[in-house]
Amino acid sequence: MNSGRRIAEGGALLALYCILLFITIHVPIVGIITLFFLPIPFILVTIKQKLSWSIGYLFVASLLTILIATILSVPLTLLMGATGIAIGYFLKKDKPMAPMFIGAVLVFLGGTLAIYAASVLITDVNYIEESMVMVKESFDHSVGIMESFGQEPTEQVKKRLYESIDMLNTLMPSLFVLMSVIMVLLIFLAAHPIVKRFSEKTLKWPHFRDLRLPKSLLWYYLITMLLALFVNTDKNSFVYMAITNLFFILQFFILLQGYSLIFYIAHVKSWAKAIPVSILVVSLLLPLPIITTVIRFLGIIDLGFPFRETIKKRK
Repeated sequence: MNSGRRIAEGGALLALYCILLFITIHVPIVGIITLFFLPIPFILVTIKQKLSWSIGYLFVASLLTILIATILSVPLTLLMGATGIAIGYFLKKDKPMAPMFIGAVLVFLGGTLAIYAASVLITDVNYIEESMVMVKESFDHSVGIMESFGQEPTEQVKKRLYESIDMLNTLMPSLFVLMSVIMVLLIFLAAHPIVKRFSEKTLKWPHFRDLRLPKSLLWYYLITMLLALFVNTDKNSFVYMAITNLFFILQFFILLQGYSLIFYIAHVKSWAKAIPVSILVVSLLLPLPIITTVIRFLGIIDLGFPFRETIKKRK
């Protein structure tokens, strides 16, 4: 590609990014959707150009961000740009889907943590701790209102709610990871048709029913479960936080494997597509412990036993 065409394409993609950024910042509802399209110009640039050109493109986009919005929006450009460059680099090198997804999640997670750490250093405010304090104060205020009407909640209810708030604070690292996974997944979904249309590369998504996580994940899950049951540590200690977050993440992946098995069974048995989708939606909207426990149990069976092969042979 000659330099003139390279500059023209870069300029067009910069204009596209500026439009998407403007909508994201200034148009409330539509901006939520366009947020996931922000990395696409960086993906396309990285696929077609050298990595150094992509980094320069990110620098120029950061400068334009100051003109379109404010300097406070530059971290958003850096985060989405770095994620897009990571995805584009893996696509350019024809890497498998799994390493590409993991790499993008790590870049997004690292960028998010860096932005949060920088904001804490600059403002000298820990926003997570402040949020937890506000939640507790809001609950205390609600209790006060209920007491004035003679409907004070029991001590057991208060204790459970305070424990839930403390657990939320403990699980904050895991929530950052899950947020990064969900964000990158939505970015992939937004980028798939556009990347396929405007480049020779494609985001080859395997069917969700074919998801097979490593079997070693089951051993990690069982070991972590034993540690959570038998290791007595202070709730404010690093060991407790590490075990709790690891167990939470592993539970999430086991649950994901369970959903995958349900979709696989539905495919093999030729069920209507609405059946597994309905199970997924209902279990998410009504997160009853019994439902998630059953689905998690299916995930354990899927990882530990050749259950799919048995179903396929019977079919």
